[in-house]
Amino acid sequence: MPLKILPEKDFFSRREELADLYRRALEAEKGNAQSIYLSGHRGVGKTELLKQLFNYLFWKQDKIAPFYYSVNNAILSVSDFSRDYLTHYICQRLAFEEKETSLIYLNGLSIEGLTSILEERKTTWALEILDRYTQSHEPIDCLRIALNAPHESTLATGKAAVLMIDEFQRLKNLHVEGNVEPMLASLFEMPLSFRKTMHLFTGNQTEIQEMPITGGLARIKLRPLRLEDSALMLASLLEGYGVKIDLIPQALLNHLGGNPFYIRCITRATGLTKKSGEKDCWGAYIKEINSGNIYLYWAAVLKCFFPEMELRRNVLDITNKIYHSGEALSHNRVNRLLRMLSPGREHAEAMAKTLYLSGFVSGEFGVFRAPRDRVLIDFIDCLYMKEVLGKSYRDIERGLLERASGAKGRGISFEMTIPMVREAELVAARSLEQIGKNLHLNQDVIGQLQMAVIETCINAIEHSKGEDKKIYLSFDFTEDHVEIAVESSGREFISQETGEPFVGRGLKEDAGRGWGIKLMKNFADSVRFEKTERGTKVVLVKNLLKSANVDKEDTASNE
Repeated sequence: MPLKILPEKDFFSRREELADLYRRALEAEKGNAQSIYLSGHRGVGKTELLKQLFNYLFWKQDKIAPFYYSVNNAILSVSDFSRDYLTHYICQRLAFEEKETSLIYLNGLSIEGLTSILEERKTTWALEILDRYTQSHEPIDCLRIALNAPHESTLATGKAAVLMIDEFQRLKNLHVEGNVEPMLASLFEMPLSFRKTMHLFTGNQTEIQEMPITGGLARIKLRPLRLEDSALMLASLLEGYGVKIDLIPQALLNHLGGNPFYIRCITRATGLTKKSGEKDCWGAYIKEINSGNIYLYWAAVLKCFFPEMELRRNVLDITNKIYHSGEALSHNRVNRLLRMLSPGREHAEAMAKTLYLSGFVSGEFGVFRAPRDRVLIDFIDCLYMKEVLGKSYRDIERGLLERASGAKGRGISFEMTIPMVREAELVAARSLEQIGKNLHLNQDVIGQLQMAVIETCINAIEHSKGEDKKIYLSFDFTEDHVEIAVESSGREFISQETGEPFVGRGLKEDAGRGWGIKLMKNFADSVRFEKTERGTKVVLVKNLLKSANVDKEDTASNE
């Protein structure tokens, strides 16, 4: 196979996404391709999906040439990057045309060595591009030649190209003689305009979202695995270690959040012990958080964004406060906390932005909150206890086991997508009613949540201005609360200072509008608003224990 990929049996719940990308790629032959930004959280499988697409295009058709390139932090001078990008493209193009996979792995091939290969094969178009490249003495001109090479090859051969660039955010660090020029990545704008050279970018989504180059791209979000697919993946990978699991640890899988990278790490750690009980899986998880591959991964991210040791200690302190505050913290409040740890307003502002770009905190609109990644939260907690509080491994392990015991009581999640059509919100409300009945929840609570969901869906329809006329809902049930997220491609309607919806002039003039937000807050215990790459997400939270206590008090007073 051209690129090393997972076996088909281990490539879970991505066949639809792969088929969709493959279909979009085939449009390049007609000149109708639209370039794509593939988003998703760390470890969700973006890189693997790109590699699978490359192999599909390489073997299953011969009209569109695939190109896969992962940006290397060590090759970010403009001269080095342009040479590496160009030689890799030409080698992969030749490999595709000849179905000669060895050409893909000619890493470090010199311009002279590549020229010899091209002369032997009489590949005129590539020789002409290389000649122009070597004749140019300006680094920026060389970069333009390299980026436009796929378009040049398409004009010369008639074959379109699909270019998959992983870790795209690293290109903001391109430099000329050591001087970083973040805007050099904008040179991709010209190649992106060619309809027979489809580009597919991916990498760290928070950083890529800040790059202006992605503004005109179609965005596709790669979502976490569903619980059933996570269970299949865990069982299949354990089987590869010769371990058959009798009882799937659903609480742990819920904790891992459908992240394939986390599942592989836990499976490997569990499989090497040749044990398969739920307690063994949780034990493997704790080791992974403290010293395993998950620890190494997030420690590397921490060191990359915060290279100074003392700064990393401050990061542990502030993230621990944000994670356990129980509420979203305003940008100003976070800045005050940061200035207490490390004086200086500009320094605090820069650190706050870096926290967001690294993924250690989430939230925009002027507020910060804990990410939904429970594994990341556990990693920070462990590191905080060890490095800041000086606790022993045994104390850390005990704390995590207690948390794991609590996690076993966590419930179940549902997802659904509804179109923005008349009375579609009633479908969501009826689904919520049926779920509540199946879980034996208080019907008054479900009725209140139904009203909140209806108002939230209507609000999403009212504010949506995007092409994606859909509403995405997720229902998360635990023993003590319900959390419902309603996401749509709505325009921004949140105040960046407060994180709350603002009431503009139009709403003030229309006395019949603006009530939806009030009703949401009336029927839910808390409501928060988040900006996502798709648009806007409204999260409704209902405390089931609180509702149960209220019911008991009402019953007692009636008696």
